[in-house]
Amino acid sequence: MAKEECQLNAENAGFTLPAPVTEALEMLESSGHEAYVVGGCVRDLCRGVLPHDYDITTSAFPDETEACFSGFRIIETGMKHGTVTVIVGGEPIEITTYRTDGKYLDGRHPESVTFSRRIEDDLSRRDFTVNAMAYSPRRGFRDFFGGRRDLEARVIACVGEPDRRFGEDGLRIMRALRFASSLGFDIDEKTAASVHRNRALLGNISAERILAEYKRLIVGEGAERILISFEDVMYTVMPELQSLGHEIYMRAVRAASSARPDVNLRTAILLCDEKNLPALRRLKPDGKLLSSVGRILSYLKGDFPRDRVALRRMLRRCPYEDARRAVEARHALGLMSEDDAASVTEEICRMEAGGECVTVRQLAVSGGELMAMGVPEGERLGVILEALLEEVITERIPNEREALLKFAAGMM
Repeated sequence: MAKEECQLNAENAGFTLPAPVTEALEMLESSGHEAYVVGGCVRDLCRGVLPHDYDITTSAFPDETEACFSGFRIIETGMKHGTVTVIVGGEPIEITTYRTDGKYLDGRHPESVTFSRRIEDDLSRRDFTVNAMAYSPRRGFRDFFGGRRDLEARVIACVGEPDRRFGEDGLRIMRALRFASSLGFDIDEKTAASVHRNRALLGNISAERILAEYKRLIVGEGAERILISFEDVMYTVMPELQSLGHEIYMRAVRAASSARPDVNLRTAILLCDEKNLPALRRLKPDGKLLSSVGRILSYLKGDFPRDRVALRRMLRRCPYEDARRAVEARHALGLMSEDDAASVTEEICRMEAGGECVTVRQLAVSGGELMAMGVPEGERLGVILEALLEEVITERIPNEREALLKFAAGMM
C-alpha cells in the first residue's frame, strides 16, 4: 500500500486488519467497550508496511476482557499489568487495558499501573509520538501527539517532555536511536538534546536489552548518520570504542554502514580490531555472535589467504559465511580491492558449492572405521583424523576411503 493511500485510508477509517484482530475488536465493542489497535502496528500501517503483530488496547478492565472472550482460550500471564492474551482464529492477541503508569523507581519499570477508561491516558504514557497512535474500524484514528505529522516529517520525537520519558525508562534512549536508524528518520532537536544529556541512564539498563536494540540499530538504513550523530551514546554502551579515537571511529562507522546489513559483519567492521572485542562481550551476546565476530576480526590483520590450500586451511576453522564476511570486512575497511574481494569470495563460494573437504566430518572415513582398525578412542583418534584432513587439504592424498585408510594404517 502506498504511503498516500495509507494516509487516505487512515483519514477514512479504512485500514485492512487481519480477521482475528477485527473479530477481537468487534467482540469488545459489541460488549460496550472501546477497543483499538495501537502502537507499532499503527505506525507501520501508516507507512504502508505490513505489521509483524498487532496489539489491542481497550477500555475494558482485565476481568471484563475475560468475560468478553469466555469461550476462547485465555492466557493470564500479564494480568497484573492489564494484559490478557486471547487465542482468536489460532492467533495469540494481546489485549491490554488503558492504563497510566506509576513512578519509575528503577529507571526501567513503573512501580504500579492504574487502569483507565480513557484512550488519551494510555497514549500519553508511550515513548515516541509515532508509537502513540491508535486505530479502530468503528472509532477511526486517534493521534493526540502528532504522530502522523512526525511520520510525514520522518522524525522520532518523545511524547511530552523527553527528559521525563528517558528518566522513566533509560532504554528509550537506545530505542530512539534504533527507530531512527531502522526507519531512516531523524531525531528531533529537543529529543536529541535529551538523549545526549541523559545517556548515562543507560548504565541502569541490562546489557541484554541494550544488545537487542543495538543489533537493530547497526543494520538500519540510517545507521551511519545515527552512529555518527550519537558517538557519545555509543561510547557509553561500548566504552572500548573510545580507544579508536574520533577519526578512526568515523571511518569505521562509514565502512560498517557501507557493508550489507548483517549484524556480525557490521559489528566486526565497527570494532575493526580484535583488541576491541570486549566492547561486544560486555553486551553479553550469545556465543554464536561473539565467535563469529571474533573470527572475522582475526582476519583483518596481515595477508589474507588467497590460494586454494590456504583457503582450505582457513575454512578448516572458519565457517564459509564468516570467511565471506571477513573478505567483505577487509574490502569495506580498504584492506582489499574490489576485484580481489570478488575473486576470493567467488573461490570460497565455489569451494562450498563443490563440497570441498575442509572439516573432519567431510572425510571419506569416520572415526568409527578407524577404531575398527584398532585406533583407540580418544586423543590418538583425533590426531590421526586431523592428520588425514591435512593430507587432503594439501592435496597429498585424495579424499577417498581406501587412500585414507591406507594412510591411517601407516600412522599406526
